[in-house]
This record gives sequence, C-alpha cells and structure tokens, in this order.
Amino acid sequence: MPKDKNITSNSPSSNASRRLVSVDPGVNKIGLATFEGKTLTDYTVKIIPYAPLVRERIHGIDKVVTQYLNEKQPHTLAVEKTNFSSATHNGLLVLAYYKILAIARRKKLPVYEYVPISIRKSVCGDGHATKRDVMKVLISKYPELRVFTGANRRWKERHCSHLFDSVAVGLAHLKRHAQDSKRTQ
Repeated sequence: MPKDKNITSNSPSSNASRRLVSVDPGVNKIGLATFEGKTLTDYTVKIIPYAPLVRERIHGIDKVVTQYLNEKQPHTLAVEKTNFSSATHNGLLVLAYYKILAIARRKKLPVYEYVPISIRKSVCGDGHATKRDVMKVLISKYPELRVFTGANRRWKERHCSHLFDSVAVGLAHLKRHAQDSKRTQ
C-alpha cells in the first residue's frame, strides 16, 4: 500500500516490554494505534482500497491489518466491538470486525474487545460522552494529537475520528488492565 494513502501516521521506534495494538474497525478506513507500555508510539488511519466485491474488500482489510501487525509485533490486541445491526454498511463492518479477530487468532494474539459505551466511560468517566469529549481527553493526555483537530472539512473530521477511536480503545484497555492488576495485588 502506498505510504501517501496513510495521511495520519507517526511511528517513532521504541522497544518497551509490552506492546499493544488497538483497532477501530472500519470498512473503508481502519484506525490503528500502538502503545509501548503506557506510551503512545504510533497512530495511523489505514485506507482500505475500494473493491466492488465484499470478498475483495475483506481481503484488503486482511492485508492492511496483517501488514501492520507484522510491522508492530504486538503482544496484545484491543478492538472496538462493533454495533451489530442489519444495515448493509453495518453488515460489512461486522465482517471486517470478525476478519480482524480471525487475523489475531491466526497470529495467536490475545484479544480484548470493548464496546463503545465502556470505552467512553473509561476515557471520559461518562459512557454517554460525545466523540468531541473523548477527543478533548485524548488531546490532554497526548498533546501530539492536537494537530488532527479543527478539521475544516467533514471528510477530514471523519478520517481523524478513526485515529481518535483507536487511541481511545488502547487507553481504555490500559486503564482496565491497570485496574485489574490493582485488584489482584
């Protein structure tokens, strides 16, 4: 996949002991974020090449996600669980979601799934927070993400929302993991 298609990317190299990749599944775009321990080290939105057939689109998702996981070599995968609906677009989203789970299983990665309301509750303290509320919290924690706000076009805002969603999934996982660790001590 050409580099210029992945508009929002930052990938400094780092070797921490535990690496997490978090995913915001999508049909056209997939948000991906990498954490080394608690540090956000990479964030990107990968564009899935358009294909008229569903199987070709799913193959594109497989290729993009597999390539990213091969590059990052994570120990854990956190995924936003999709809302299951009968709408055609959501049907494709469900297929994309299950493809990502299949890739993780193939790579023998532990997967943690988070529904949107639990992600918002973990990040903002309110399960009914808006995307903008989540964005503000993420920017306060990761100031380097500020550059992706204030999009003057609707498509840029939607594009960057995948990035923020993937970072939110990772942060929710880290918070949940930290809470679970405290309970077991």
